[in-house]
Amino acid sequence: MTKTITKVTLAGATGSLGSKTLVALLAQGFKVTVLSRTAKEFPAGVTVKVVDFGSTESLSAAIQGQDAVIDNTFTEDAETSLRLIDAAAASGIYRFITSDYGLDPEIPGIRDMPVFGRKRDSYRAVKEKAEKYGMTYTLIVVGCFLDWCLSNGFAGIDLKKKSATMFDNGENVVPWTTLEEAGKATAGALLRPEETRNRPVYVHSAYLSQVELLGIVQSVLGKDGWNTTSQNMKPLLDQALEDLRTGNITPMTFGVQIQYCIANKSLAHPWERDDNDLVGIKEKTAEELQALVRQLAAA
Repeated sequence: MTKTITKVTLAGATGSLGSKTLVALLAQGFKVTVLSRTAKEFPAGVTVKVVDFGSTESLSAAIQGQDAVIDNTFTEDAETSLRLIDAAAASGIYRFITSDYGLDPEIPGIRDMPVFGRKRDSYRAVKEKAEKYGMTYTLIVVGCFLDWCLSNGFAGIDLKKKSATMFDNGENVVPWTTLEEAGKATAGALLRPEETRNRPVYVHSAYLSQVELLGIVQSVLGKDGWNTTSQNMKPLLDQALEDLRTGNITPMTFGVQIQYCIANKSLAHPWERDDNDLVGIKEKTAEELQALVRQLAAA
């Protein structure tokens, strides 16, 4: 008999993704509990539990009686996700959604990239707990966060400065998903527990290359005044890995690894299995993408 999920605990509810996930959960009628380090105000109907994220015992006590736990923490402490998984397994939680939300974790080259080490470890841990305790799990796989990457230039396109850097030739087509739709996909996966059981769920708002994305941006902001260059990503990756080895770490030590993957077809490409329909996500039209660019450019 299929389990019905009604009581859901969310960790990381104030973050860029977690705030969208919270809205989506409430819209679907889930009874939501939020785990927080400090007492905070949340929408009516949300239960808040103050916990010590450094203590498995504290986490376990807070999630007793819940059906599902969602990890949207994305903290620098890699152990946080592992403690959440341990606590969920010890508390008899039925479904755990990991803090993946990236490129396809089933691709060996993604698993081996240091920047994805935390995701790899979480995936391994949740599978082990599922086998040992019978807990089920889901990974939400989104590619790259479209609005986040456009708002801060991580996609290689700076809306304010009208500059663009193509990773290699910028022609590799990859999945992009907005934060809002990633949150909706998370809630949607809990509505379909059997179909999303013990596997990655693949969603997207659009399949686009950098060149295509730049074309959409320029259709809104105009083509004049742009400075567009290309960057060979392999030397940057090699330098990032060397910096990681020697401890000369900067924020881009990790960012470059993701950008290298975006440029590489063997590491990032349209999903072979697409779960948009299953979890209630619709691909964005050209007009909707233009509206998103217009909104981000005005922010």
